[in-house]
This record gives sequence, structure tokens and C-alpha cells, in this order.
Amino acid sequence: MYKGSIFERLSGGLRTEANATSEDALYQSVANNLSRIFSTNAGSAQTVEDYGRPDLNNSDMSMKDSIESIETSSEICIRKYEPRLYKTRVAVSKDELDVNQMNVHIEGFLQVNGKSQKINYRANLLSNGKVKVYKDEN
Repeated sequence: MYKGSIFERLSGGLRTEANATSEDALYQSVANNLSRIFSTNAGSAQTVEDYGRPDLNNSDMSMKDSIESIETSSEICIRKYEPRLYKTRVAVSKDELDVNQMNVHIEGFLQVNGKSQKINYRANLLSNGKVKVYKDEN
């Protein structure tokens, strides 16, 4: 049974339902880590400068360039700091852009029970500064 990452085991951070499968625990663990990545501003982590989401308010770029930069920077960060998720693609939902709010789709593959399985997550960056990441069933 999957018990979570070392950080989750030390901090007690992996909370799953009592009847959750090992697969569900893995999905939740990855979602927790993605949430930490998107909750941290790049450059603010004490140990590494490239951990976290890029600046979402770069006024020097056009909207198109800003979105492309966010997608590319996020992909690079996820590939580096969430290695369980590979062949990662990140896309900002352009239809759901709102003032101080953004929805990000994260697609990739996980090794589940020895097999590569495609997985989709959705990260909702909310106007109150909170981030909600969950497995996207679509």
C-alpha cells in the first residue's frame, strides 16, 4: 500500500479516506505536491529559486506571451519537483480566465502498479490566494 512521500509520512500530510486504495493515495499525494508547487511563488523558497509558480502579474508581456510563459515555467517546475508525474503538459484554461483567478490543466503519466497510466489534474488558483488541486475526471 502506498503510504505517501517521505515528507507526507514525516508531517502526517497525506490524508485519505479510510477505504482509499493505494492508487487513490498516490493520486492524492501527487495532487498535494502540485498544490504546494502552485501555492509557492517562484523565488520565495529558501532552498531553491526555481521552485513554485511563476509571476502571474508580469505586465511586460502580452496576455498570450504571459500564458505561454506560465505554461512553460510550470511544466519545467513540475518535471523537476514532481518526478512521479512525467511527460507533463500544462495548459491555462483561456476560457476561464478571471480577475485574480486561473484554472490550470495538468496532464501527465504516473507509474501505477507497474503500468504507465495517463492522469489529469486541475489546479484552481483562486482569488483569495488559495490553490485547489484535484484529479480531473474529464
